[in-house]
Amino acid sequence: MPKSPRLKSKSPAEFFAEHQNIAGFDNPGKSLYTTVREFVENSLDAAEIIGVLPEINLTIEEIKKEELESLRGYKARKRKDLSLYESSSGSSANKRRKTNKGGAAKEDEADESRQQKSRKTTSSSSSFSKTETKGGKTAKRGTKRGSNVSIFRITCTDNGAGMPHDKIPRMLGVVLSSTKYGVKQTRGKFGLGAKMALVWAKKSTGMPVEVESAREGQRISRCKLDIDIYKNEPRVLLHERQSNPEGWRGTKISVVIEGNWKNYRKKILSYMRQ
Repeated sequence: MPKSPRLKSKSPAEFFAEHQNIAGFDNPGKSLYTTVREFVENSLDAAEIIGVLPEINLTIEEIKKEELESLRGYKARKRKDLSLYESSSGSSANKRRKTNKGGAAKEDEADESRQQKSRKTTSSSSSFSKTETKGGKTAKRGTKRGSNVSIFRITCTDNGAGMPHDKIPRMLGVVLSSTKYGVKQTRGKFGLGAKMALVWAKKSTGMPVEVESAREGQRISRCKLDIDIYKNEPRVLLHERQSNPEGWRGTKISVVIEGNWKNYRKKILSYMRQ
């Protein structure tokens, strides 16, 4: 008898991680734009809730590879003796040329020259961009992709209502969890925007989101968290409170993601000028 099919289920975070285009995270450039838009619109909502004029500070900072590695906890080390890392095939060929005499040395040199030619031809063919002609138009194939993709840290600070200390992990680390349900007209995607930025950060850089938030007359809450995509649960790395002598109120959220500023610069600036 045929086996009955097994019923499987996916968490909302896993589903949207596989179909991230639904939330506007199709590619690095669009993901950068959507992250900026969601952070800004969340800040506008937070200021609107308490009836104050919004003061939003947005920073998009490009991060070099060395800085990203240090954020991940890796240390760059300099090689003291570069001769130890030379190609073993080249050194063995030099030894053979020294030991062999007459025709044997010539044969080794010929073999090495043929190998070098083959390596040059394979490298040139891999970087070569083919062209095809269709209906009088030429279309290039084999060009490099992602040449404009870099790593960016997006930081958004506002003067809104702030987030309750105990609810910060679930507000940011659970997909389809939102305070906007039941509101007829509001900005952003319900329970998706900021969470999808965290999902994209996990997929592209593996870095957690960092949050500082304070409500009126309360201490500052600091939280650093990741998301478990398969369980749709927050993975809290840091959650603490600290003094707030200046009486600051608002939220500061920072995330490190992969993005394409060159291709989406115009669109992001156009949105910010609205």
